[in-house]
Amino acid sequence: MTSTNYSVLWDSINSGGNDSSTSTNFLLRDTVGEQAVGLSTSTNYSIRAGYRQGDTDMTIASFSIGTQVNSSETTFTAFSQVGKTVTVASQAQFSTGTFIGVVENKGLTQLVAIGKILSMAGNVLTVDGWEGVPGSLSATPSGGDDFVYRIDGYAAEFGVLTSSIGVTSLTHTSVSTNLENGYTVSVQSDGDLRYGVGASIANVSDGSVSLGSEEYGARVYGTMATSTGSDLAFSTTTRPVQESTTFADDERIGLIYKVTITSDTPAGDYAQSVYYTFTPNL
Repeated sequence: MTSTNYSVLWDSINSGGNDSSTSTNFLLRDTVGEQAVGLSTSTNYSIRAGYRQGDTDMTIASFSIGTQVNSSETTFTAFSQVGKTVTVASQAQFSTGTFIGVVENKGLTQLVAIGKILSMAGNVLTVDGWEGVPGSLSATPSGGDDFVYRIDGYAAEFGVLTSSIGVTSLTHTSVSTNLENGYTVSVQSDGDLRYGVGASIANVSDGSVSLGSEEYGARVYGTMATSTGSDLAFSTTTRPVQESTTFADDERIGLIYKVTITSDTPAGDYAQSVYYTFTPNL
């Protein structure tokens, strides 16, 4: 069955089911009430009867990415890991279905939590769950450098850099797939963070982007994150940042870009392209 924009490859009359039932360790896509389902064969023909039969031959993979939108910066006054809520000063920048990043103590050692907004009641945003390091965030932040951002942008923008402040930007990834052996998400760049022909900011080499040095890199957070525990450098060689060995249902990580300069860093409009690659595990 087809229309201008859609096609239905197979249909079924049944009494229920769920496209995605999950627990800590399992994912189930089920249908209730069908009759005479399964594989039937003859000498010249075969038939897979039933709505879910097509799933056996279909690979499902969904990969999305979003980056911190600086103009959406909003302070927050309360955070709950268990309640899956954050209370912001204003909800004007947010809407249901949007990914957000909560940042406490904004800077090179900031703490982060990532979630997707399910509902908004006044200035209380409720998400589907937190990823990152939500257990480390304070229930009541001290204020001054604690913010919530939409993370649905396409560019990490550092603004004007000075030697006295380390600047950051938060990116999230989200993966859903029925690949039995899971997947790998890798990053690579098109070269250094650079301006013109001869000016570039040095990649971090000691595992930590620090004030007083000219350094650029990132740190990865999340249950499915790899390359964790230190700041990594971007290069033209791919590097895994997120991995799974089985099915995934909206698995997320947070990646924080970090940059510092010195008084000797040449002034200019520095830029770099970073590529995120989703690869099935065979």
